Parts: sequence; structure tokens; C-alpha cells
Amino acid sequence: MVQHESKKKTASKKKETVPITPKQKPPSILEPYQSSDLWMEFDRAFERFRRDFKDLLWPSELPMTREMETRMPAIDLEDKGDKYVMTAEVPGFKNEEIEINVWDSAVEISGCRETAQDEETKGYVRKERSSESFYRRMALPEEVKIENAEANLKNGILELVLPKKVPKKKKKVPIK
Repeated sequence: MVQHESKKKTASKKKETVPITPKQKPPSILEPYQSSDLWMEFDRAFERFRRDFKDLLWPSELPMTREMETRMPAIDLEDKGDKYVMTAEVPGFKNEEIEINVWDSAVEISGCRETAQDEETKGYVRKERSSESFYRRMALPEEVKIENAEANLKNGILELVLPKKVPKKKKKVPIK
């Protein structure tokens, strides 16, 4: 509360206070553009930075420090109208090391690979084992036809095509 200086001088016995209300920003007709793609790219870049920084501090040549590591691959889900296209980053994994389960309204991908290094040299034997796995489950916004789902793995990118059961209709609204 703020007191008026002029009122204070003229009537010292009577004090008047005026409440201060903060000015609010007028509502804007146009909201700033917020792209979810920008956030997904930021998340992917940060995850790559975190993984690379971890590899710098604990290189993969030391398999004991990375043993039984489980990670969540970066996933993009794109709505193509009559189908969803999901892509997941799974570098280093082969087809037979990945398992995909599809339900009407969810997808689950997981993978596990193990490596073994045996080295016999004069005077000692070195045996090392390591394992790497990933798991990700994602709910889908609409039901999909599980019998028509297709998957493809190329250059560490898993692409999963999920046709929708009943695609939602959309209508373009003309501007008058």
C-alpha cells in the first residue's frame, strides 16, 4: 500500500491509502509458436551429450563399468493421418537382439546384447563380459491394427509403421 504525499501534507490526521494493482499484459491474439519438434530435438541433443560425456569419463574399453547398463532410446512418434510412424535410436543392435510388442494402444521395444572378450597370453588369461540393454514402452493416442504393424532396422534406427484402426477425421477450416 502506498500513501499519497499530497494527502499526508494537508490532512495529517487522516491517512488514505490506495491499493496498487499490478498491470497485466494484455491478452495476445497470436500465441508464440511452440514446436514439439524443437523440444524433441533438444531432448535428443541433451541425451547424446550426456551419453558422450559419460563415454568420455568412463570409456567403453572398460566393460566392467558399463556392465548391465539399461538405457531408454530416443523415440519419435509421427502422426501420418492413417498411420503412426515411430522411430527409435538403437545403435549397435542387430535385428535378432531387438524385441517389439504391439498392443492396440501401446508399443514396447526392448533389446539386449552381450559381448565377451577372451584373451590368453603368456602368464595370464583375461576374460571380460559386458551386457547392454534398453527398454521403452509408449502409449499410443489411438488404437492401431496390430496385425499390420511393420518394423525395419537400418543404420541403428528402428522404424515401426503402425496403421490406425479408425483414423480420426479432420477438416480444414477456411478463413473468412
